[in-house]
Amino acid sequence: MKKKDKKKFKRRNIRFKNIDIDELDYFEEEDIQEEKRAEKKIPDKAKSSQKSDLKLYKGRILEITTNYKCCVKMGKKVLECFLSGRLKQINYETKNLVAPGDWVNVDLSEYPRIEEILPRKNSLSRFTESGYQQEIVIASNVDQVIITTSWRNPELKPGLIDRYICAAYLQNIEPIVCVNKIDLCTKLAELDKIMNFYKKLKIRVVYTSAIQKRGIEELKRILQGKDSVFSGHSGAGKSSLLNCLQPDLQLKVANTSNSTGKGIHTTTKSRLIPWDFGGYLIDTPGIKTFN
Repeated sequence: MKKKDKKKFKRRNIRFKNIDIDELDYFEEEDIQEEKRAEKKIPDKAKSSQKSDLKLYKGRILEITTNYKCCVKMGKKVLECFLSGRLKQINYETKNLVAPGDWVNVDLSEYPRIEEILPRKNSLSRFTESGYQQEIVIASNVDQVIITTSWRNPELKPGLIDRYICAAYLQNIEPIVCVNKIDLCTKLAELDKIMNFYKKLKIRVVYTSAIQKRGIEELKRILQGKDSVFSGHSGAGKSSLLNCLQPDLQLKVANTSNSTGKGIHTTTKSRLIPWDFGGYLIDTPGIKTFN
């Protein structure tokens, strides 16, 4: 069989046209054409693309149910709202567009839509552990963060507390250290020595025990009338502590793993919950690392 002759392509020499330019002003702005590329909108331009005839109502995000669906508190009602398609096209720097505690403007049409995310007073964030670290907003618009840890099961990690404190101060959030499971502490003098370091920095420290109901009333006074985010090491007994503060929450609890000694995740997503005694709680999943 004869092989088919391959087409031979001849490379042509490109001829450049020489132009003598006396002055740079020869080029007019109209003559310079830039390649048009599809780009995502930046948050500053979000308002300009919004429909001017929309009537929007202010609400606060309680919980993120899916990537683009949330529960929003509108006055005394709680509505399930979708994120506007326009917002999905905005090039945000964070992994999640919205977080519990965000104030938003909602279009109350047949299918309520979040049309605008209002500027945040502050936010508490962590970063993904992958090579390209991306910010994940845990909570926003809060007054204080209750850094929940324990003396044992799992063991106290001052480094984790330090990172939380740094993140809180960067966002003008008051940090409060809550050492739970104090009933398991057999070396109180050693614990006091570690906690005195934070007390010298005028950081409030609370010792609690969900089993003995110790420190519950003191913690309740700290939380009253304020928006607080509870975050800390997985397995520190955060859910048990919250059930003591407000029994009708009935949060799921679990013991630490017998094999690893680490906490087991019982809280799977963040949500904003009103306290019976005034203020709001943002309950967040426990973490093993905080970057």
